[in-house]
Amino acid sequence: MPDELLPYVEVTDPGYAQRAAGTFTARPHGPAVLLHGPCPRCGHATTSALVDELYRREPATVGPDPGYRTVLCECAAEHPQRPAAMVGCGAYWTLVLEDEA
Repeated sequence: MPDELLPYVEVTDPGYAQRAAGTFTARPHGPAVLLHGPCPRCGHATTSALVDELYRREPATVGPDPGYRTVLCECAAEHPQRPAAMVGCGAYWTLVLEDEA
């Protein structure tokens, strides 16, 4: 159950990626991939659009894309101490995206 009073904190945890990998769905959306599921920190629904030009762990000139993407909680719920113009609870995690062939 989401915790409405969880304060905004920019934080990550190894368990966030594991929980997100088990609960998020991914679907193509134009040049992006939409990831949707419950934030592994606050539990609120979040959707992230991952676009290679914006979310890249390594510069494009380093070689083949390793598939790593940093995902941020972008939930619409209120979180105390969240800076103005920000969304989410502050949680972030890294996922590896693989094509299902």
